[in-house]
Parts: sequence; C-alpha cells; structure tokens
Amino acid sequence: MAIQEYKFLTPEQRTHFLEHGWIRIPKAVPDDIIRQFTENVWVRLGYDPNNKSTWTKEKIHMPRHREIPTPDFMPKAWGAMCELLGGEDRIDTTLFESCGDSLIVNLGSEEWRGIAPKDLGNWHIDGDWFRHFLDSGDQGLQVLVLYNEIKPQAGGTYIAPDGIKNVVQWLYEHPEGVDTLPQDPDGSRSICSIQSCSDFVELTGEAGDVILIHPLMPHSASKNHLRIPRFITNPPVTLKGPLNLNRANLADYSLVELKILQTLGTSSLPDWKIERERIRFTPRTRAGKDAMILEELERMKAHALKTGGTVDSMHMNGPVAYQVVVR
Repeated sequence: MAIQEYKFLTPEQRTHFLEHGWIRIPKAVPDDIIRQFTENVWVRLGYDPNNKSTWTKEKIHMPRHREIPTPDFMPKAWGAMCELLGGEDRIDTTLFESCGDSLIVNLGSEEWRGIAPKDLGNWHIDGDWFRHFLDSGDQGLQVLVLYNEIKPQAGGTYIAPDGIKNVVQWLYEHPEGVDTLPQDPDGSRSICSIQSCSDFVELTGEAGDVILIHPLMPHSASKNHLRIPRFITNPPVTLKGPLNLNRANLADYSLVELKILQTLGTSSLPDWKIERERIRFTPRTRAGKDAMILEELERMKAHALKTGGTVDSMHMNGPVAYQVVVR
C-alpha cells in the first residue's frame, strides 16, 4: 500500500533523503530510556570511567541484555522509518523487532591524530548475515541511535553520500549477488570505491538523536581523537520481502527504492533480475558475542553482590540465540 499522507517526514526531510541518503530525527529516544540503557555500561565494560589507563580496547561491540520494542523505544523515528520504507505493512516486525543496550563503544586512543575520512580504512555497507543484491530488503535502513552527545572528532560515524552511486552501480552490475563483500587494499570494501568519493559527513549530535541512512550508504567508524566515550547502537530493520524496483505506479515506490532508481537514472528496472537464490546465514560475530555476554554477566553479578543491587539481563540462564530466518 502506498503512503497517502506523510505524518512524520517533512517535505524537507524527504527531499534531503533523496538528495543525500540520510536524515536526522532529533531527540527521538526519551531521556529515561537513554539513562536506563547506559547506567551500568562501565560495570559491563569492567573499566574505570575516570581512569583512561583501564580502557584497554578502543572499540567494543557490546551484547544486548535489555530491550524494548522499537515503536515504544523511539516512536517518532519509528514513524519516519515506516514512511521511508513505504509503510509499516512492508516491515517484518517479527525479526529484529526491538532496540536494546547493545552499545557500540568508541573510547579512542592517544595515537589517533589527523586521519582524513577517506583514509579510515573500514568503509562498508552493513549486512554480514545475508547475500547482498541490489533489491535486498534484509537491511532496510541503517539506523544509528546516539546515547550521548557526540562532538566533532569524538568518534562519530562517517558517511559518504556520493558513494551510494558506487554501491548501487556495483550491485546493479552483479545480479548474482555477493555473500562476502570484496575488500580493497586499504581495508575498505571495494563495493564502495571510497577512494573515488569526495563528500564525507561526520554524524555528530545529541543524546537521543536517531539518524536514518539508506542501506547502501558507505559508512565507517571514525577515530575518537578527543577520547570522550561515545555510545551508539545500530538496530536493523528488515522488510518482509525484497525491494520492488519495477512498480507499476511511481507513487508506490518507497523513498529507499526511489533513491536507488534515481541513482541509476531510471524510473524502473523491468529487466533486472537476481541470478542466485536469496540466503541468510549466522553472523560471523555470533560466537564472540556469546563470550562477551558471559563476561559481562560475571561483572554485573559481582557488582550486584557488592552493592546489594540486582542483575537485569535476558541472559541470566545463558546466552539467548537470535534466530536468523532463511528464505
């Protein structure tokens, strides 16, 4: 069903998304949820927030212990997500249906000074759990939730809006799809062709901001020069099926679909078809997350014994596996 009336996205936001591939929803997550999901982060990490010598890792992808359904976690952003994707009826609400405290931490390092965005070396698009095609709906959007204020040079995610054309063109020319995205010598994914890009945006903002990004946007973690702890999450949103790049009615296209078509300079792709089956697989990071869950639980239990508190975690009886549905 096409969207008859936009209730969350302004005309300016819709135009910005089609031109640049991303928009910001300010203060989309309530303050009490931000506090709830960050209150024990230093206990879980096992670091002293006031002693940088204890920060032995620069970046940590923490597992999830608590979660809230996405529409309740960020109502305004959820509405915007639905409108970017063509309506809530196109979203698979049975898979990745919630947001949680799986914080992505960037603590920086004393050695980082003056690295240009093009040279960050880890440019990529998301999705390590499915075969990528131009029309894949498995990663409907790239969603960034800011859990604290992120200043310039303090580890904000970088995006390359003019790199979308590289990714779109590569996937258009490879209808056989790709399981593991090929890599350039500089560590970036060659699907992004990042060395040809010139438009780089550092995503800074306030706690509670949510940034919604086209799924084919090249992006990279940046270096936290200021060493101000940075906490974000990137909960995925998945569609019930693939994108439709050959709709009979132009008004039925989602903004995500339109961005792909406009990048290719066309209004439809009637002759483009995938040449292999769609598959999903267990993310490569799954085993490492299970080990981190157990480590964090031990720290949380020790802290609870010391302070008389409690441990709030879905993993109290062992790591909960998230099932990836293959279709």
